[in-house]
Amino acid sequence: MRIQKTISIDAPAEKVWDVLWNQYHQVCDWASTVNHSEKREVIQTKYGGRNCHSTWGEISEIVDEVDKKNMSYTYYADGLPSIMKSAKNTWKVSPKSVNTSEVSIDLDIELAPVPKALMSWMIVPKMKKDSIQTLVDLRYFIETGEQTAAKKKSDIKYFKKNPVKA
Repeated sequence: MRIQKTISIDAPAEKVWDVLWNQYHQVCDWASTVNHSEKREVIQTKYGGRNCHSTWGEISEIVDEVDKKNMSYTYYADGLPSIMKSAKNTWKVSPKSVNTSEVSIDLDIELAPVPKALMSWMIVPKMKKDSIQTLVDLRYFIETGEQTAAKKKSDIKYFKKNPVKA
């Protein structure tokens, strides 16, 4: 399954790139599908990766490629929820004017055989919806400095079930 989406953001490309790449490990600050994220050291790559608790479950990612000049990076998941067999995603930021950028994702997910056969009619639309919401979350966070209502709601639900331990 491939999901390709693009969104326009009223901000310079460098600001968008800063949030997406320089703050890569802090995706949980703005994405409603990620409630917790942290940096992950990975020996096989100079870029490392991150561990995320997402609305889909625990996901571990390894950054595969980074093109800072063209503001794009690709990561793949090496730890996935059982419904997924593999996942790879590329983010790209393109300047459209001084204060407008375009952000695109190119997500390629292979579902595990049993979930694909039994539940793809339900999983695929949810993944597409979540991809769009993630882009909306990013745009809102960059343009306003605030989290979307969807992000706040997702965090309340997550932290109610998983209280932070002092």
